[in-house]
Amino acid sequence: MKSLKMFLLPLLAFSIGMAACGGKDDDPAPGRTAKKVQFKATGSSGVVIKNAVYGYDQSITTASSINQNTWESPVLDVPASALSSSCAIGALGPNANANLKVEMFVNGNLVKTGTSTGTALSAVAQIVF
Repeated sequence: MKSLKMFLLPLLAFSIGMAACGGKDDDPAPGRTAKKVQFKATGSSGVVIKNAVYGYDQSITTASSINQNTWESPVLDVPASALSSSCAIGALGPNANANLKVEMFVNGNLVKTGTSTGTALSAVAQIVF
């Protein structure tokens, strides 16, 4: 009987410990938090932004026929489970000195900048969370 108690006591303690630590994890990516991400693109004088491809992981959006010198994406609510986010901007410049800049903001802070120079412009900003 004494040996049975010596066997059951550690087993009971282990079971209680596992029950206290178990359960569903509410955070799908421990250490990560949800983010607000926005992209902004600006061309030098005469640059016409034509299209943008932006988003996170497999949630990608394409904006075409922009035909402006500046562009802003809507603010994206990126979940904590997201692994990366990126934006690619395509534009046409009037000459070889034309430039295009794309900026990535996470929670209102500028975190990445991509640039391109020339007549066929393609700028990219991306981040791995």
